[in-house]
Amino acid sequence: QQISTAISIVGGLRASLNFEAGAQIAQHLNDLYLYMERRLLEANLHNDASILDEVSALLRQIKEAWDMIGDQGSAQPIPTSAVGV
Repeated sequence: QQISTAISIVGGLRASLNFEAGAQIAQHLNDLYLYMERRLLEANLHNDASILDEVSALLRQIKEAWDMIGDQGSAQPIPTSAVGV
């Protein structure tokens, strides 16, 4: 059941991609999420915890990248034109 939940979460991430705004990066993420979904299905089929570790590590790397992007964005001042001042 937890693997099914993980597949749903990865599917939700994939569904939220904006291919118009994200172009190439969105396509790469889509491919990565599809790969993770397949690996989770394999983990379920073969009862293989090492595959779960692999997918978990991939998700952790994506989260760390988003965290770094967020940290960079918060360190920069917001231009006054962006807030209507």
